[in-house]
Amino acid sequence: MPVSPNAHEAVAPWLEQLLARRRQWLLAQARHLCRNPSDADDLVQETIVRFLAAFGHADPPPDEGVCANWLVTTLTHCFYDQLRKQRTRERGAEELNRQDPTVEPEPPPRPIFDRISDEQFSSAVQALSPVARATFELHASGRKYKEIAEELGIREGTVAKRLHDARSKLRKMLEPLIRLGDH
Repeated sequence: MPVSPNAHEAVAPWLEQLLARRRQWLLAQARHLCRNPSDADDLVQETIVRFLAAFGHADPPPDEGVCANWLVTTLTHCFYDQLRKQRTRERGAEELNRQDPTVEPEPPPRPIFDRISDEQFSSAVQALSPVARATFELHASGRKYKEIAEELGIREGTVAKRLHDARSKLRKMLEPLIRLGDH
């Protein structure tokens, strides 16, 4: 696109209007990608800066559809750039920790399921109601919700509810044992 000396004055209002119309849409896209409002704002800012650098002096201004496609593509590329930078920083920190002999790596926490015995778990399962226990045991044996529902003659939603309740009861029964394993 050729650039005329007066292009900035002619295009600036159009750019402002386009960005005003598209900013909330861009922000929604960025929040979907980032899951963090602060990072999403930074991502939109970077996208707008790149957009102004690319189209700020364009004469004539490009079609709005082209701009919208460019914006979402650039937003996605900026997001991937952020991820790469973050991964590089994390790797660098890991490397520093590995290289510093005075820094002792923390041992990984002992998994919760290792803190209770098979007997304790079996006892807790046996303490469930017969209906909850049957549903839980079928699921633990690898059966899908649909298969359990067919076998027990109930709806899949009921299977999900029973499993949720069984897990909650097991968690309540086993939490004291897990806390004892922490000491």
